[in-house]
Amino acid sequence: MELTDQLPPKTGAIVRRLLQLKYAFLMISTFVLALTFFLVVVLRYLLESDLFAYEEWLMPLCFWLFFLGSAVGTYEDTQIKADILESWFKNPRFIWWRRVILTIVELIITCFLVYWAILMLRDEIASYPQWQTTIALRIPFFVPRFGIFIGFVFMAFYSALHLYVLLKLGIDAVTQQMEADAEDRLKNTGETS
Repeated sequence: MELTDQLPPKTGAIVRRLLQLKYAFLMISTFVLALTFFLVVVLRYLLESDLFAYEEWLMPLCFWLFFLGSAVGTYEDTQIKADILESWFKNPRFIWWRRVILTIVELIITCFLVYWAILMLRDEIASYPQWQTTIALRIPFFVPRFGIFIGFVFMAFYSALHLYVLLKLGIDAVTQQMEADAEDRLKNTGETS
């Protein structure tokens, strides 16, 4: 079940566009990381040279990549979870309530993280013009810290959307998902035998 399909049309369109931008950024960033490390190896071991201060411009990119990737993981609900309760219980009402409670807890924690990220940015802005910067390229630490803030904002936003959809669809959504999962398992076992 796609989350954006369960949202109001305009909200769903905005969320889809934001996701497309994040996916594009994540793909380009991953390519830049791989290309940079390839160039570092070529320059260092073949040409006996060095790529100047590459760690400094990769640091902000890695922060943005990590936190926007975490936001996409929140949207797709694919974070690593050490949760076996849902596989033990078959009662849709229990599963739905468990998901609602977990999503509320996730949203509350993420809202606290957004608040602390705001405090971090506020302190950073207050220290201007004596911002902390990288040594060689003088990139302000504000740049990666802003990526942390944006990532947490999107994580909170997507958690709120998951909660909205859970409350909107109710227990019937869990029942439908359980039936669809059972059909998928039957298809998969039928194809492998």
